[in-house]
Amino acid sequence: MKNKTLIAAIAFVMAFSCASCGKKEDDSSKADSKAKETPVDTVVTSDEDITETTPEETVETTDQETVENQFGTTADINDFIDTKEIDPPMWKVTDPESGNSMYLLGTIHVLPADVSDYPSDLMDIYNSCDSIAVEYDVTALQNDINAQMEYVKGMTYSDGTTVKDHISEDTYNKAKDYFTKIGAYSEMLDQYTAGYWINQLNTVMLLRLENLELSGTDAYFIGKAQEDGKEVINIEDISMQTEALTAYTDEYADYTIKDLIDDIDDIDGFAEDFGDLFDKWAKGDGEIASETEEDIAEIPEDLLDDHDAYNKALLENRNQYMADKASEYIKAGKNCLFMVGAAHYSGDNGVDNLLEKMGFTVEKIG
Repeated sequence: MKNKTLIAAIAFVMAFSCASCGKKEDDSSKADSKAKETPVDTVVTSDEDITETTPEETVETTDQETVENQFGTTADINDFIDTKEIDPPMWKVTDPESGNSMYLLGTIHVLPADVSDYPSDLMDIYNSCDSIAVEYDVTALQNDINAQMEYVKGMTYSDGTTVKDHISEDTYNKAKDYFTKIGAYSEMLDQYTAGYWINQLNTVMLLRLENLELSGTDAYFIGKAQEDGKEVINIEDISMQTEALTAYTDEYADYTIKDLIDDIDDIDGFAEDFGDLFDKWAKGDGEIASETEEDIAEIPEDLLDDHDAYNKALLENRNQYMADKASEYIKAGKNCLFMVGAAHYSGDNGVDNLLEKMGFTVEKIG
């Protein structure tokens, strides 16, 4: 299985769902009753009503030694990766006019457990910087009610419609049945966009990967920067991220949800796709594409324009914005480590190549 939404899953699911979920919990007393009543991640309905649910992981073994948690059959990510030695992709960008330079880091938002420490050259760069720039500081989101409200506003329909008005009855029923089966459905979920439903389905798949930490490069360096008294800069705001998450046309969202539900039992296929992506990132590959030719070939011809529009919102438009912000920081002489998801550096319109087109000298260093 080639999961066409895996990049989006890692980019966004962990940015928001895991801001509330944190790591998988073994303590079933944490939130069992809430997990049966509400969507998987934080749901905010009013200033007074903030409900947080922490997914429960109850592992059991059958006669066939099939391992399951509350979300279904699981897969051990360690069986699908080749390395635990991480050496992420990095670039040095220099402004020929001023001589100012800045380092770019390609991140991944979830990591297998027990991977190696970050390489010394990356840590030396971090230590030499006064600040870090990240897509969005998800740790701040945990403690900012206004930011949570803005996120929910961006992920719910404001025109009086529900998700049932935007996807087919058949697709809705299949997804609802699955959410009900895992104890994650409530009527409140219908108020959320089709993009949010896709986000939740991808979250569930990631929660079914054993030995996967629901935090990654960004969270590590945000926490370290806070400890070290370094400034944490948000490159984007919440609205930019929710707009990308909800950029599906109704037809493309319907297709994507149906595709995810049809593949919901193929956890090994999902794990294999993630394992491939992780290995590329860990070995410093600077071209982690959001999809393959095989992925595109599977999309119905009448949805290709919708698919292209979604990719433009998810990556291309944001890549240009990120490159513009990087340019701004370099020219201002900010002593900053700039880090965004690794997929934002892929292709001709990757952040690194856009900066080169803008006249900067870009050197791949890791």
